[in-house]
Order: sequence, then C-alpha cells, then structure tokens
Amino acid sequence: MRPVQIKGTKSGLLLHLHERPLVAVAAKLRERMTALPNFYRGGRAVLMLGDEPLESRELEGMIATLEEFGITADGAVCDTPEVIEAAREAGLRIVAASVAAAPRVHDDRVEPAEVRKAWHEGGEPAARAAARRLAGENGATGRGIDDVSSGSGGARTSAQNCYWKGTLRSGQSLSAFGSIVVIGDVNAGAELIATGDILVWGTLRGLAHAGAEGDDQSAVFALCLEATQVRIARLIASAHEQEPQRARAVPEAARVREGRIVIEPAVRSPRAHGSA
Repeated sequence: MRPVQIKGTKSGLLLHLHERPLVAVAAKLRERMTALPNFYRGGRAVLMLGDEPLESRELEGMIATLEEFGITADGAVCDTPEVIEAAREAGLRIVAASVAAAPRVHDDRVEPAEVRKAWHEGGEPAARAAARRLAGENGATGRGIDDVSSGSGGARTSAQNCYWKGTLRSGQSLSAFGSIVVIGDVNAGAELIATGDILVWGTLRGLAHAGAEGDDQSAVFALCLEATQVRIARLIASAHEQEPQRARAVPEAARVREGRIVIEPAVRSPRAHGSA
C-alpha cells in the first residue's frame, strides 16, 4: 500500500484516500502522523475519497484518526453516488474537486479576526495585507502566510514559505509547508520544521527538521550549525556529535549522503571543482 498523499493548500490539507480498505489507510496515516504529532495540529482537511466503495463506519474511523492529531475533516470529494452517500452518513459535506484545490485566503474557521474583518471590508487584497501585517507584528513575514498565532509557548507560524527575523528562543517553533529562512539565531529548545529546506543566517542550536514530508533532498543550512538534533526526512542525527569542538570558519549544511546525514561546508570551495 502506498503512503497517504497529503497536499498542503492555502485553504487547508488535501488527503488522497483512494485506496481500500480504508481502515488500512487509516493505520498508515496514524503511523505517519505519529512521526510528526504536532505538524498538522489545528489544520482542516478535505478527504479525496475517489470512487472505490466504502462504508460510513470506515470513514468515521478515518475522521477519528485525524482528530487524534488535531485535524478536523472539513469535507469530502467523491466520484460516485455510493461514496457520496457514505460521506454524508459520516457527517461530511460534499465538496467539488475544483473548490477543494482552489487557493484562497478567506476562511472564517481558521483565520485571525483581523484577517476576516479585512476580507469582508476589502476583499482578498486587503486580507493578504492584514495577514502580512499580523505576521510582522509576531516577527514573521513571508509569502503565502495563512495563519500566524502566538500562544503561551511563543510564536508558531504555518505558511508555504516562512521568513523569520530575530532570535527564536527556547519553547518557540516555526513550521512551514515549504522552506524556512531565519535571519538570526535559533536557541537550544527552539524548533524548526519544514517540508523543504531550512536556512539559518545565524547560529542554529535548536532542533531542525527539513524534508518533514519525506524529501531527503532537503537540507539544513546555518552560518554556525550547532543543532541539538538535525532531522532530514526520516533520518536523525546530532550535529557535530563526533567533532563538537571543531572550528567552523564557513557556513555549513546538513545533507543526506549515502543514507545518512552528514555535516559539510554549505558551498564547496573552487578547488573542489577544479581550478585552472
């Protein structure tokens, strides 16, 4: 059975659940979510159910699995009347595929009040401006930011790409469906999680997880890489665990080489490529 495909959009998650039995798919999904228990928390998902028959109780089990990880099932895309009936019996609204995949800013259920107000008063341009302004007030700016919130544990940003200026302190975390760029230091106890690359223009001492959706071509870059832990896809390593006192005169990168994470200069010297 293939891994469950999860696609992040500006309006939420799309879960491709075409395979059957759905109970086996739910088990695979739980296994995947357990590896990143907080990455999708607070999100809303549309279930792409395809045309294979299923029973409403199977679907209820899938919905319960999502709720375990803080994800609300927000609707279903169905290709046959039988699947539509099962989805309705499970309490899901039916969504057109084009609507589920369409990017949008406005969503009364997930957006901050300031963004909702801007949407009603000035439409999408005003809503985007409000989202950027709100992100800036919390220290985060970037493209495609949909939800920025600050709780007791600090700041948490979910975006397609995330840009943070300033020090990220212990207990704070950033997550992105895309890459994260931090202009500043990331202290021990802080956390970065990205489906793409992570770049820290400063000292990285916290936890960094790049390629969180399984992309082992992703990398972690830092001017000074002293992370307590580096993760790329499913691989885990402690940065500089073998050479903790090594002088670091150049920016470094953590990449996957031959099935393991290695720390190396972020940019190879000209001599490494040959010189005239």
